[in-house]
Amino acid sequence: MDGRLRAVLFMAVVVGAFVEVGAEHQRYGLLVNAFALAAVGVVGAAAVLGFGRADGPGPGSAPGSVPTPDRLVREPAPGTPVPVCRYADGPAAPQPRPPGPRPFLRERPTDLGVPRFGDGARAQGYPWLLPERTVQNGIAADEATVGAFTIRGASVIGPGHRCGHPAEPRQDSYRIGRTRDSRHAIVAVADGLSSAPWSDTGATTASSQAVTLLREQIETVGFAGLDVKELYGRIAASIAAQASGRGVATSHMATVLITAVLTEPDANGVAKVWVSWLGDSSAWTLDPQVPLWRFTSGEAKDRAAAVVSNEVAGRLPDTPHLARDHYLTLPPGAALALVTDGVGDAWADPAGNVNEYFANAWRSPVPATRFTADVGFDAPQCLDDRTAVVLWNGGRA
Repeated sequence: MDGRLRAVLFMAVVVGAFVEVGAEHQRYGLLVNAFALAAVGVVGAAAVLGFGRADGPGPGSAPGSVPTPDRLVREPAPGTPVPVCRYADGPAAPQPRPPGPRPFLRERPTDLGVPRFGDGARAQGYPWLLPERTVQNGIAADEATVGAFTIRGASVIGPGHRCGHPAEPRQDSYRIGRTRDSRHAIVAVADGLSSAPWSDTGATTASSQAVTLLREQIETVGFAGLDVKELYGRIAASIAAQASGRGVATSHMATVLITAVLTEPDANGVAKVWVSWLGDSSAWTLDPQVPLWRFTSGEAKDRAAAVVSNEVAGRLPDTPHLARDHYLTLPPGAALALVTDGVGDAWADPAGNVNEYFANAWRSPVPATRFTADVGFDAPQCLDDRTAVVLWNGGRA
């Protein structure tokens, strides 16, 4: 509305108010006059101001602009620098698209807080579908404390599995445990092979049996006597029994596995760690002073190849004799991570900044909800399930 017309209308309302007060009912006293004047003035002013807002975007709005709630995610203007990883700060909603290429996919409400790298993966925004058979949950998460160790674990089904037709189950699995005296923390992370139709069952059996059998070994032969051949042989037998019970070949339950046992820290706060593995799941360590996860164990992939192969040299239950193990130490304040290749491949890629992001984000323990959202990160070509279990050494308990 034009400013002059608004001023004239407002003056007319004020004059009308005084005329109203000066009418016949004035004889009822000053109090009634005051109420009448106030009522007429407020109603008139509200009508003027409300009418002024009703037919336009308001003062200072550009012609044709659409009011946008503060919590909607706004697309950056063309040419504006944007961070590689960003978070949505509110529910996504349709909004005008600026000219030029769109640097980010639209976030959905379920994507809130999920770190996004580069352009992300298009499948990340597709609906989550359910597999045909009853399977484990699409997301699993834990947090725990065992002696001096703070633990966070999460497994999230990858976009490539949850959006297919039909959808596939989460083929990753993990378990965390401890000895009865809490002097040892035990972790197992398994990754079922995508080519195996029952690999989710194989992975679940492998991770569960690994923690149970490692606890038995520690209680019978001690930390120094851990036997990788016996461990993987017995796990292979358990998976083979599962396959036999379902009437399928053992190759249909193929999975890889990595495990770790951590002893309580010594007088200097240093913890000894035993790691065993078969396949391309991996172990990484983090020095709190160095913002980078460092690969320590697992079947390394050839990053120099034109196409990085996902073929693994060994797997359960068919080749348990190929499992390997070694000991390492974890200084106070440092962290150990066991991850499937859905996370490890992203960390190992020198072209991205995923490793650096996670080194800073997980420099110290974070809430399980934040940890799970991080594991569900969105990055180009990262479509596999992703699982991570991190143990921070807090020194002596």
